Amino acid sequence: MAQTVNAEQGIDVEYAQQQPLATKSMLLDITRSGSTLVAVGERGHIVISPDGETWTQAEHVPTRSTLTTVFSIGGRLWAGGHDAVILTSGDEGKTWTREFFDPDRQQAVMDIFFADENNGVAIGSYGLYLRTSNGGQTWQEALVDKESDYHLNSLLRFDDGRQLIAGEAGYSYRSYDDGNTWEAMEMSYQGSMWGALKTSGQCVLFYGLRGHIMESCDFGTSWIELETGSESSISGAAQHDGIVLLAANSGTVLTRDQSGQFRIHHHSSGVDFAAAISLGDGNFLLVGEDGVHKYPEITKQGDRDD
Repeated sequence: MAQTVNAEQGIDVEYAQQQPLATKSMLLDITRSGSTLVAVGERGHIVISPDGETWTQAEHVPTRSTLTTVFSIGGRLWAGGHDAVILTSGDEGKTWTREFFDPDRQQAVMDIFFADENNGVAIGSYGLYLRTSNGGQTWQEALVDKESDYHLNSLLRFDDGRQLIAGEAGYSYRSYDDGNTWEAMEMSYQGSMWGALKTSGQCVLFYGLRGHIMESCDFGTSWIELETGSESSISGAAQHDGIVLLAANSGTVLTRDQSGQFRIHHHSSGVDFAAAISLGDGNFLLVGEDGVHKYPEITKQGDRDD
């Protein structure tokens, strides 16, 4: 299956409304494109910032569907979400065009990954798996598992073309040939994994429901469950200089340093976090309910609360 959508000519396009509180709405993912931070969320809201402090809403976004993921490579951005919508931007998120849209599917794009500006994948709910080799001008439908239509939540790619997918209900997958073929992995935890993060060397973390974190250092042949002391579901992750940060529900933030032990922190916002990004200086931004939040927080005395 291939489908091309031209946002400028499509008569069914609805643009995200400009709303004064868009920067404080539910945001579900964040990335950096060049010098600009870009976050996406409900009602097609896309907000951009040069510094993580001041945020403005992008004016030309051809969807009102909730956006769940955003990805950047080179000079191009892609965002995806509900109604199988996929958008792209070539100007650091200021304006967007629509590449794919199929509300009849009743599927959501949960993650987008491009190896370069031409070759990309969009995965999502009920087994959604779309591939493009021309920068998203057309998308071809494929299958990861013909026996299952569980949600595919997060994709990781190694430089040699190996790929991992973290999925729902214990269904996670690996590919040795850049996603051409997939095989299911044996997971000791049968709950849902909502995200994935490459850490040191060949190690990866899968994280998700009720605070469960699984680690593998042999490309998914074996997994161990890591103890966190928290049952807050984890939706986002980032790392910087050996520090791994996991963003979870109810204001919970988990961090791990070289000691390998997780520490629990309680963000004063108390919100459910969806994603995180490192600012490269030891500080992180977390997105979720009520928009963008900082970690570590700055106390009234001006000290870092970490």
